Amino acid sequence: KDPRSILITGASSGIGAALARAYAGPGVALALTGRHGDRLEAIAEHCAKQGASVTTGLLDVTERAALADWIAGVDAAQPLDLVIANAGISGGTDKAGGGEGADQVRRIFAVNLDGVVNTVIPALGPMRSRRRGQIAVMASLAGFRGFPGAPAYCASKAAVKTWGESLRGSLRGDGIEVSVICPGFVRSPMTDV
Repeated sequence: KDPRSILITGASSGIGAALARAYAGPGVALALTGRHGDRLEAIAEHCAKQGASVTTGLLDVTERAALADWIAGVDAAQPLDLVIANAGISGGTDKAGGGEGADQVRRIFAVNLDGVVNTVIPALGPMRSRRRGQIAVMASLAGFRGFPGAPAYCASKAAVKTWGESLRGSLRGDGIEVSVICPGFVRSPMTDV
């Protein structure tokens, strides 16, 4: 059965925006989050023109309490079938050889790993009570092997990949499916750097 109520983080650009556009259609409720208001509203407007009902949240996935409150409100209004924890950042590749700074490493882990956890955990309670739902976490082919130009990105995606694979088994008995998505290089604003 196709999901009818879908939450996507990082929906203001890149893969998240493409997913929102792909899922948009009559009878679909989309809950879209992102940090870039103008771009998020443009995606929401496009999806609404395709017939979807759209709710947006201008949120940073590292803001755990605010994100949890928003997810709870979205789920109460329209029980979620699919949650796509997609928001992610990269520091770019280290062409100058200076390495990643400590603040950059921490920010990448905060968004790419903590942001996924902050998205998934609040959705699990309601899905467990309904005994159905799907969680999709956005890992990467970069999570299979570390690359010297982006160590924090690779490590964060390896953690997401492994966490998602582990969740799949632990949630199976609750009726919740878990998908781990590992895209390769995708042309987007994030990869333009």
